Amino acid sequence: MLSCFKLKGAAVRLAQSTRPMLFYYFTLRRYASAIDSISPERQQEIVSAIRAYQKDNIAVPWFDMIRRFRISQADMEQALAADDARVQKRAEQSIYVTQLAGRTYDEQRGRCDWELVARDMGMSLIGCLRLFDPSVSTVPVRSLPNITDWLAEDISTLKSAVSEKFGVVTADEWRLIGVYMNIEQPDCFMAHNICTFSRMTPDMYKAITRHKNDGLKWKDIFELYPIPNSVHVLRDAYHRFKKRDDSKPKTLPMKWSDADTRL
Repeated sequence: MLSCFKLKGAAVRLAQSTRPMLFYYFTLRRYASAIDSISPERQQEIVSAIRAYQKDNIAVPWFDMIRRFRISQADMEQALAADDARVQKRAEQSIYVTQLAGRTYDEQRGRCDWELVARDMGMSLIGCLRLFDPSVSTVPVRSLPNITDWLAEDISTLKSAVSEKFGVVTADEWRLIGVYMNIEQPDCFMAHNICTFSRMTPDMYKAITRHKNDGLKWKDIFELYPIPNSVHVLRDAYHRFKKRDDSKPKTLPMKWSDADTRL
């Protein structure tokens, strides 16, 4: 009788100890082929969750992950391997695009031929710009903080790039525009802002005044600074800035008397 109770107790303990294993087994069976039916966005969410544990050097709690995402460990590892392959391919493409852009660099224009890079890669222009890695590029980036530093060709290229290639420009796309122009991103934003609102800057006003004193006509000055839509807009912006500058109170140098300077 006692041995019977012992056997019964052992069976209960065995059942209790194997219950989590059985649940784990049937969970794996239930979600065995779920990876094929979930969206790429969901797969990326799974990969990001796994990498968060790996980043902190923590063992991945697969059992909790299975309950959370309703797919098997094998499928999650498959998604992770696929993402590793994608990352590796993107890294290789980034190296190739960066090297190819360097080979198309035109020192006279100060820019790379991104249209040629896109054709060679068989990718979109913006896709190639996203792959470009400035940290390993040998192309010297131009710094044009003043609008008078910009050539007419650069201004025209910037205006057409923003309107035709990008459309609605986000913060990240301003970075890509900087890569396309090979000019610092803040300088591109500044120049485009001046072009859009036909603004006159102090350095531009001084440069135009100097050209006027040298005898250049407005149509010739407009060829140097094709920022507004027409020569008339440029001339009006210049006169508005001049009127505002003339209306500012002038600070005269202080004159000291002999008594003021005497100790």
